[in-house]
Amino acid sequence: MKCIDAIEGTAKSILVEFMKIYERDGLDDTEFVRNIKAVLDGVDEFVRQNMEIVEDPQTVNKVLYEFSKTRWLENLQKIRADTAESIRQTQTQEAENDGYDEYYFDYIYSHGMYPR
Repeated sequence: MKCIDAIEGTAKSILVEFMKIYERDGLDDTEFVRNIKAVLDGVDEFVRQNMEIVEDPQTVNKVLYEFSKTRWLENLQKIRADTAESIRQTQTQEAENDGYDEYYFDYIYSHGMYPR
């Protein structure tokens, strides 16, 4: 196993544990995304300080970011499906939220919070 695979695998395990806590305890989206950013920032700092491990630190960050965002979006869809009264209502919600959920995650990640 390459060092970068170990770093990525460890980071993904940490991110999965954060997701479990988020799901179980019903954490606020902002709190969750900020925790994810802290993990990704820590990994980014480590790989930049140890350039012999990875040639392109941005790739690692992008992979972990997409992994986290995808897991969050999947959880959000699951919550909506569990609470939807019918399949039709779920489809309507998805159409209404087309792209918004990704924007929401990206905004919190970039700015630390979403304006109220």
